[in-house]
Amino acid sequence: MIDVDVSQRPLQRILWKGDVNEPVKVYQLNTVTYGTASAPFLAMRTLKQISIDEGENFPLAASVLCDDFYMDDVLSGANSLEVAKTLQHQLIDILQTAQMSLHKWCGNTSELIPTTEKEYDFASPEEIKTLGIAWKSKTDCFNFKVEVERNAHPTKRSVLSIIARLFDPLGLLGPVITKAKIFMQQLWTLQIDWSERLPEKEASEWKEFVRSLVALNGINIERCIVIPNAEVIELHGFCDASERAYGAAIYARSINPDGEIKVKLVASKSRVSPVKQVTMPRLELCSAVLLAKLMHKVKRALRMDITSVFLDRFHNSAIVDENESRNLKTFVANRVVIIQELTELNKWHHVPSEQNPADIISRGLDPEKIQRSELWWFGPAFLEVSSVNFPRYVDEIHNCEHYQRVKG
Repeated sequence: MIDVDVSQRPLQRILWKGDVNEPVKVYQLNTVTYGTASAPFLAMRTLKQISIDEGENFPLAASVLCDDFYMDDVLSGANSLEVAKTLQHQLIDILQTAQMSLHKWCGNTSELIPTTEKEYDFASPEEIKTLGIAWKSKTDCFNFKVEVERNAHPTKRSVLSIIARLFDPLGLLGPVITKAKIFMQQLWTLQIDWSERLPEKEASEWKEFVRSLVALNGINIERCIVIPNAEVIELHGFCDASERAYGAAIYARSINPDGEIKVKLVASKSRVSPVKQVTMPRLELCSAVLLAKLMHKVKRALRMDITSVFLDRFHNSAIVDENESRNLKTFVANRVVIIQELTELNKWHHVPSEQNPADIISRGLDPEKIQRSELWWFGPAFLEVSSVNFPRYVDEIHNCEHYQRVKG
C-alpha cells in the first residue's frame, strides 16, 4: 500500500449513513485508493521516486522502475540469463526498501521462477496475458485468441464491437485490421443506423470475414526480434497507400559475427483513407508521415544500439529539402515538415510495389492468408542478403513527374 501525505488525507473523506436514523459516519482513506482520479499517477510517481532514491544501489532495477512498469505489472528482460537473474534480484531488493513485493512471476525459462512461487506452472503449455497480449512463455511466442459470436443479423454496432476485440497494439495483424476498418467505413458511407440490419451483400461479406477470424488463432509470433550476439541491428521501414487506406511497417534486421541474418516484423500502423476523395500523391505523403512517426516511436521504445535506419516507399514524392518545402501548398508543406523533422532525407529509398510489405497493409488481407504471407512477416527478400542489393537512395526525386504532381 502507498500512504497519502497526512495533510492530504482529509481530502479523501467519505460520509456514510447506513440507515436513515443513524448518525452520519466519517471515514478517511489514508492510502492511495484505486478508483480515484489521482491513483494511477500516484502509483507510478511512487515507483519513480523509489528509483531516484535507490538508483545508485540498484542501477538495473532503477531503469526498469522508470521504463518497464505499467501500473502494478512489470514487463522486462535481459540479453543473458545471468543479467536477467541480477535484474530480478535487484527488483526484489529495491521494492523491499519501500515494503513492496513482486508476485506471480513468469519467464521464458524456469530458472527465473522463484522456488516459492506457486502461482505459475512453467510446464503448462497455456499462455498468459502480458499487458493484454497472449504470451506462451515456454515457447516464447505471442499468439492471438479470437473468440467472436456469429450474429445471424449483423448490425453496425455488432461490427464495431468485433473490430474492437481485435486487440493488436503492435500492429502484427495490421492487414487484417485494415480490412475490418475499410468495411466499417463502407457502412458509414451507406448511412446505416447503429441498430439497423446490414444489407444482404454487406451482411454476407461480414459473416465470411468473421468466419475466417478463427484462422488467427493458429498464428504464433516469436517474441525475440534480434538474432543472438547481434553486432549489427538495422531498422527498415516501408510505407504505401491505396485508394482505401495507407500504412507503414517496420522490420528489424540483425546480423551476428558469423554473418547470419535475421529479419522480423516489429510494428505496423494503418489509417483508412478519408471518405472525401484525396489524390494518390497526397495519400502516399500521408503514409510517409505515418512511417516517420512510427519509426521515431519504435527507435525510442527499443532502446537498442541501432546501426542504421532505412525508409522505403514505392512512389518518389514529397521528400524535398527545407528551402523547397516553403513553396508547397499547406497540406503538403505541413506533412513534409514532419518528415524532415523526424527523418534524414538520405535514408529514404525507392522499393518496387511487389517488394513492399506496406502494400499489403494498405489494401488489407484476409485472416486466412496473413499466416502464409512471407512478405508480411519477414519483409522483402533483399533484406536476407547483403546490403549491396538494397534499393538505391532516391537522389533524383526533385525532377520526377510524380513530385511535380504533388507540388502542384
